[in-house]
Amino acid sequence: MSGIGPLEPGEDTWDASRPRRPPARARGPLGRRRRAALAAAGALALAGSGAYLYAIRPDPEPPAPPPHPSQVFSVRYGAPVRPAGPAADFAFTVTLRTTDGPPVTVHRIGQPSAALSVTTAPASPITVVKGEDREVVVRIRVGDCVHVARNAGLPFLEVTLSNGGPNEQHSYILGDRYARELSRSLISTCPEDRDKSTPETS
Repeated sequence: MSGIGPLEPGEDTWDASRPRRPPARARGPLGRRRRAALAAAGALALAGSGAYLYAIRPDPEPPAPPPHPSQVFSVRYGAPVRPAGPAADFAFTVTLRTTDGPPVTVHRIGQPSAALSVTTAPASPITVVKGEDREVVVRIRVGDCVHVARNAGLPFLEVTLSNGGPNEQHSYILGDRYARELSRSLISTCPEDRDKSTPETS
């Protein structure tokens, strides 16, 4: 008894159970163009996603404003300067220091009494950078002995400052030693029995 086996594919036929490979012309320039188009579309989609993420990113935090200059600036009394110098009745040194933030500029050093005038060496404006100690000579001239306060309790200096923003005026009390030495100088320049409005110069 003879049996009939599976049919073998003949010439110019193909096995349906096997995936049919596309002809070579489909794998040629047309296939490469298709792959290039798909790659370009993917790149565009990626670029679009990046642009969207960039557009919805949170705004960066604004930089913190610099501290007020008076919060990072100090004036420390030094010692009397003798002789006081030209057109001065009392001179002394102070040390200026900036502890943080941008440089602080001193635009003016003065005091509240209209009977006294103040000059400095070096002259203002004086810039003090972070961590720097600047020594300044302050000279006081008596212009009116009648109204000068000979025994000021806690005399202070008025200092006008800035560090990139608006000017700020701050008062610095220099301590008991400064008060004693200033009073001693004023009493010497303007004794109690002296009533001239302008002291004589030697």
